[in-house]
Parts: sequence; C-alpha cells; structure tokens
Amino acid sequence: MTDEGRSLAVRRRERLAPDLRELLLKQADLSQEVPRKPLAWPSERAASGVSRLRFVVRAAVCLVAIVPFMVVGMGAQGLILRFWRNAAGALPRAFLWWVGKVLGLRITVRGNIAREAPVLVVSNHVSWLDIVVLGGLVPLSFVAKSDVAGWPIIGTLARLQRSIFVDRTRRTMTADIARSIGHRLVAGDTIVLFGEGTTGDGNRVLPFRPALLASVREAMSASGANGTPILVQPLSIVYSSLDGLPLGRADRPSVAWYGDMSLGSHLTRLLAIGPIDVTLRFGEPFEVSHGDRKALAKRLGEEVRSMAAEIANGRPHPAVVHSADN
Repeated sequence: MTDEGRSLAVRRRERLAPDLRELLLKQADLSQEVPRKPLAWPSERAASGVSRLRFVVRAAVCLVAIVPFMVVGMGAQGLILRFWRNAAGALPRAFLWWVGKVLGLRITVRGNIAREAPVLVVSNHVSWLDIVVLGGLVPLSFVAKSDVAGWPIIGTLARLQRSIFVDRTRRTMTADIARSIGHRLVAGDTIVLFGEGTTGDGNRVLPFRPALLASVREAMSASGANGTPILVQPLSIVYSSLDGLPLGRADRPSVAWYGDMSLGSHLTRLLAIGPIDVTLRFGEPFEVSHGDRKALAKRLGEEVRSMAAEIANGRPHPAVVHSADN
C-alpha cells in the first residue's frame, strides 16, 4: 500500500516508532536519567522586567562580593596546603558559606553529621548548588568525576578543596581510588560521595550505583584493620521553596541542574530569581562490615529516597530494618 493509501495517523506512528522504542528502553532502565526540558521558573512566569533587574543587581553583587574573595582565597589556600595541611578545610568552608549567602541559599539542617569518627557521607545529587550547600557546613572534600578537574575556575577550586577525582572509564584506577579514600578517611577527613553518579531532576532519587561504592568498601575494610571505625551516613538534599513559595513536582526540576543544561545558563537563571530554600536530612551513621556492595548501595538509596519523601511530602521517615552485614 502506498503512503497515499494509509491514514496520516498510521504514517505518524510508523515514523515515531524508533524514537518511542528508545524512550521506553531508557525508562525501563532506571539507572539512566531521561532529561526533560525545565519548566519556566515562577519568577520568569511573573514579570520579566523584575527578573532582569534582579539579575543585573545580583550579578553585580556577586562580582563585588565573591570574585575578590575567590582570588585572594585561592592564593591563601595554596599556601595552606603547602605549609599547614591540617587546616586545609577551613578556608574552602568559609568561601562556600559566603557564596551561599550571596546567592540567597537558605539552608535547613535536620539531624547531624557524624563527628565522632571518620565518615563517608553518601548523598543524592540535584545541582552544582549541592557543593555550595554542603561545603559551607563543615570542612569536607568531595568525590568528583575527573572531568571537573579540567573545568575553568571550578576545577582549580575543587583541587584546592582536595577533591578526589574519579575516572569512571578506567576500572584499573579502582585500587588507587580506594587507597586514596581510605587514607583520607583514616586521617579524619569527611568525604562526600554522590551515590547516583549524576544529577537528577529533584523529584526522584536515581538508583545508587554499586560501582561507585566498590572501591570505598575496599578502602574502609583495609583502613579499619587498625581499629579506626569508618562510618557511612546517608544524606538527602531537597530544594523545597523558591522565592518563598513551596516547590511542587512541576517546578522542582527547574531548580535542578541536569541533562544537557550548561552551567552558565543555569547560573544566569539563578541570579534572576529570589532566595532558594534547601533542606538537608542526615540519616543515622552506621559502621560497614564485610558485605555485598550492591546491598550497601540499595540500603543507602532506600534511606535517602525515604528521607527525601519525608521532606517533600511531610511524611515521617520510617525506620528501616537492615541485615547486620551491610
């Protein structure tokens, strides 16, 4: 039958079939994020003139308030890392705390980060703002993908904060990463690992990747042999309000930074809106013994997902029972 003999609807379905199959395959594999186009932010839906004026004012404030601090701080941090390495976490914390204030981030913390022993914090990942929010709380370092090291300015800041860079395309680096994380934990550093391995849309927590925890489990087992307990603590990050208005499912992806968004465009939009409220929910830390890394990833993912639902929906965080070897 020729094209003329078939209905328009039939021809459209045949033309779209390959794209629909690809989309269904991606949705079936929950480890892959299907990027969605962000909705307009509430400020953009209101008065564009007000947004433009706010952007100009806030951009000027950022240049005056952040850039001089960053330039002077980078030089000072280089000296600290060379001569007073034990104090290397103080200046990055002060800088990120100040950046959060200038950007209008209002942070609510529920629970406490473990301080009695070296701790690996495993969190969901919503935006580059997560770095600012967490880094301004306590001195800590992040496990970041190796691409970050090459980013202008941000890569330099990450190195000065003593981030641990992971090349996920080279599995032969696993042992070296394990030793690096283990030594840092035993030395008393607080390390943050984003368990999803990528940023999500803010509405759901993607499955945590066991591969990202494999080297960490090995490192903790090796470093724990000398009697130093190593703790793992789940953390949930939820951006809850924008410009004083609660964020629902429709608007929460607008605050997230994911998919193919550029950092510059996201920052530009961020400066055109009002304050953002973010809630951090720390779970109970636990010591990891010998066990399955897949079970550990599942446990952490379930706890982070449950705490995120508690924040977003107001539901109480239920107690979760786990086996003793995870």
